[in-house]
Amino acid sequence: MRRTLPVLFALSLMLLSPLVLQAQESSLRGVVTDSTGAVLPNATVILLDPGAVRVATKVTEDDGAFSFESLPQGSYTLAAERTGFLRGETAVRLPLSSDTPLKIIMKAAGPGTTITVTAESGSFRSADASSATKMEIPIREIPQGIGVVNQALIQSQQDTHFADAAGNISGVYRDVLAAGDVGNALTIRGLPLGVFGNYFEDGFIFDGMVPTDSTDVERVEVLKGPPSVVYGRAASGGVVNLITKEPLPTRFAHLSMQGDSFGSVRPTFDLTGPIGMSEKLLYRVNGEYASTQNFRNFFHDRRYFLAPQLTWKPDASTAVRVELQYMHGKTTTDYGIPGLGDRPAPVNISNFYGEPWQYSLLQKKVGTVDASRTIGNSWIVRSRFRGADTNWNYLDTSTGYLLTDNETLTRYSEDAAYPLRFYDWQTDLTGLFKTGAIEHSALIGFEYGHEQVVQNAIFADAPSINLYHPIPFSYSRPDQATLTANFFNPSSPDYFPIDGTTKLMSQGGYFQDHITLFPELKALIGARIEGFTQRYDEVDYDTHTTQGNVAFLPRVGLTYQPKEPVTFYASWSRSFSPTLAAQFTPGGTPFPSEYGQQYEGGVRGSELQGRLSSTLSLYRIEAHNLLITNPGNPLASIQIGKTISRGVEFETSGRILPGWDMTLAYSYNETRIAEDATYPVGNIFQNAPRHGGSLWTVYEVQHGALTGLKFGGGLSARTFRFVDPSDDLMLPGYARVDATAGYIFGPELKGSKMFDLTVNVENLTDRSYFQSGNTPNVIFPGAPVNAISRLEVRF
Repeated sequence: MRRTLPVLFALSLMLLSPLVLQAQESSLRGVVTDSTGAVLPNATVILLDPGAVRVATKVTEDDGAFSFESLPQGSYTLAAERTGFLRGETAVRLPLSSDTPLKIIMKAAGPGTTITVTAESGSFRSADASSATKMEIPIREIPQGIGVVNQALIQSQQDTHFADAAGNISGVYRDVLAAGDVGNALTIRGLPLGVFGNYFEDGFIFDGMVPTDSTDVERVEVLKGPPSVVYGRAASGGVVNLITKEPLPTRFAHLSMQGDSFGSVRPTFDLTGPIGMSEKLLYRVNGEYASTQNFRNFFHDRRYFLAPQLTWKPDASTAVRVELQYMHGKTTTDYGIPGLGDRPAPVNISNFYGEPWQYSLLQKKVGTVDASRTIGNSWIVRSRFRGADTNWNYLDTSTGYLLTDNETLTRYSEDAAYPLRFYDWQTDLTGLFKTGAIEHSALIGFEYGHEQVVQNAIFADAPSINLYHPIPFSYSRPDQATLTANFFNPSSPDYFPIDGTTKLMSQGGYFQDHITLFPELKALIGARIEGFTQRYDEVDYDTHTTQGNVAFLPRVGLTYQPKEPVTFYASWSRSFSPTLAAQFTPGGTPFPSEYGQQYEGGVRGSELQGRLSSTLSLYRIEAHNLLITNPGNPLASIQIGKTISRGVEFETSGRILPGWDMTLAYSYNETRIAEDATYPVGNIFQNAPRHGGSLWTVYEVQHGALTGLKFGGGLSARTFRFVDPSDDLMLPGYARVDATAGYIFGPELKGSKMFDLTVNVENLTDRSYFQSGNTPNVIFPGAPVNAISRLEVRF
């Protein structure tokens, strides 16, 4: 009997243990509907644990139903995503108190609605992007290359310039503008973005030469290849669209102080919340003061920035957002170092070949009004206007060319005022409808733009300078008589005054339809008709030119999802971009417009229950009449007849484990001259490395005494690049290692700790490298090791 009791006890445990486990597990059933109560099939339902980590993913059936089985008891968040709708969320706790199915209600999305792009809090992964379509479409259903750098990644790397953040995207690299390293110039897929056509903020064009940092930027989106329907006139490489921070109904304040080992300081603030007790009126204010120095002699940048916003929601169907921006900055213009032979000159990378007193002075004022109205349950109309007034003044010297002694560097001088006026009005209508069993998410709209660019400048020869021992003409600004005699002498061979005004007016009408042919097969088709006229009037030389053109810009794409984690896509699109009428060929005639087309195919997938998203793409771009800086004269431009860019890209980003985030990008690219009257066919295009990529990963301790400790690092690498279309001067390849460490601590307020201390070390191994080049005499060395510290306080 004594032996029998233990046996019976063991048998009882074996029989009862499944019942105990079942009692600790629960099932979850629900349905997804729109705001009218109609069920939504083919919606993706995501189950998140309290740490915002994906537990499981389901797709709703034809009746909108979904279910999860064998779930441990506890708290969860249910999120639903579907094309044409805003993300819907609801909190649940298992076991449920009743057997009634949960209901997730999704509201129709369109222009004017806030878009959620990050599936998990703090993850580097972004699920949606508006730049490619102006609509709420998951990235997996967009048949074109697109990259997103969200706020979590921007903060992790302490990126202060959007161009640095964009470097996390495959095929995107820093470029150099003729005005020196004062802007955020980029190349995409081996092709330059130029100045007036490929940089946007909330869908509005801005001048790529104007310094813009990340103070009020929520995320950076890059659409690769011709932007066609959405943006119209733009170069073939792609566009960058900065999505700014919006007012939020949750009140918070973020204050931060940033500094680095070069002596820079940058305090910023971000305040948002409701005004009064209701959520009908919301505000947000972002601001900064930046005093920046770097490793270059005499360089200094001082900048003030303020961006207040108001959002008014008088009812559930109407939203009006008003935003103002003001920036004032004074920067030392810098043209890097020259080349010597087929490599950068063997000089100290801190050598400065300008004058200590030279500068660019910028004042920018921007105003935006954005109004949207929901019509019925599935249509939204949005109309918005932006006006930008920029005054830009230069007094500087730029590098010319080396004389035969290989020591004397000639220079040019510039005294210029460039007032810029940009006005843009856009109106869109988006909606959902069906034709039989086929679903449509449609966009129709028009855009009117007016730009005025004034060039009031004097160019002349400046005193030469020694390559190895660059001693400036003077350490303080000379009086006007000395300036005129030595920098702006009318008798100098290259003296060239100019007083011209360019006025460009554009009109565009566009249509786009995202069609669900079958649950697994979707098409994106669209077209835009873009017309422009521009006139250039020059006073000193009595020059008057007029240009005009009309372009038809189609885009056709398909996505096919044979199985939930995998989507194949293919697309074709065209591009068109007029050049400024103020830019002339060596023969004195205006440059013809740039145009091109792209063929692209690829596959997108998700891993680790959707926490990690990956894209593999192949592309071929034909670009005609690319405008670049003249290698023999940095103040002039030339065009390349035809350029072909082709390559393969891979990128993945997301959360590997709770607290462990990662983003990885790799690009193989060949961009070569295919037709040209001057340069040999087959030459590699400038600033187009064959191989390049980046890695960034960070881990934050989730439990125990070290909770809040974070550490990580990354790598960015490029192979060799040429800096001019003749392939005469090459920049060596490089690999740069960065690291980060930090600690989040203090009392918990609104779901996060109060203090966040982060230290990033760039170029940890102090590697000597060259970041980019514009001509053989404008090459920018990379910065030596630099420690950047930031303390953020959250209320």
